[in-house]
Amino acid sequence: MRRRKEHRAWFSIANRFQRKILTLVFLSTVVPMIIAVVCLYYLTFSIVASEIGIPEAIGYALIPAAKRTAGIAIVGFLVSVVFIWMWAWEVSHRLVGPLDRLCRELDERIAGKKKGYIYFRKKDYLAMLVGRINALLDRLK
Repeated sequence: MRRRKEHRAWFSIANRFQRKILTLVFLSTVVPMIIAVVCLYYLTFSIVASEIGIPEAIGYALIPAAKRTAGIAIVGFLVSVVFIWMWAWEVSHRLVGPLDRLCRELDERIAGKKKGYIYFRKKDYLAMLVGRINALLDRLK
């Protein structure tokens, strides 16, 4: 009998656990980004203008420079957030998917619907745990 290949949808959030992981990654990248852009804007305009003691006309000339600096920083941070998000998405899929599958496979064995070993893909996490569960199943036979 041939095993059916298990595939997860790449553009979905599997469960609450994965949603929490992705929310943590999102907040840990976006919140510092917002703080950094606000600080950079404030630094460029307010502190530099007041410390140098330049007239108002020159100070208002700094506003476009501060906006451009903040715009460049926002674009750079957004690009980094996208790359970090893609990496977090892949890692969370490789963690949450096998965890769901392991629970489903164990439930089927507990109910007596299935017998034998549990198999995972090579790149999935939790393979070490599955190896130990298979050893336990071997001992219980």
